[in-house]
Amino acid sequence: MLEDARTETDAAPIRPKGIPPRPVSFCRECGHPYWPRRDDQEYCSSTCRSKYHKRRYERGAQLYDFAMEWRGKRLKGGFTRLCQIIDEWLRDERERRRANRKVRDAWLKEKKG
Repeated sequence: MLEDARTETDAAPIRPKGIPPRPVSFCRECGHPYWPRRDDQEYCSSTCRSKYHKRRYERGAQLYDFAMEWRGKRLKGGFTRLCQIIDEWLRDERERRRANRKVRDAWLKEKKG
């Protein structure tokens, strides 16, 4: 599940001052709406960016440890375990996207209504 410290009162996106308007974007990590400062910005804050990259780093380490054990010990059923690890990641990613979609839809509904 998402461990998001944001509350309902944080629903308003943060608009930087003195920057030409860009369309509202939604954070890749938490789904919170924000106005990007750069065209390639994907996260609403450095905290979200750090969370995303930390998760990628940990998953890479998990995969490396498994691959070394699988190859070193010639484990039977290693491919099955590899598929299970990746399925867990995909499940987590689907949950994250679903939660982000809910945040985005709630914000858009609030903005329209």
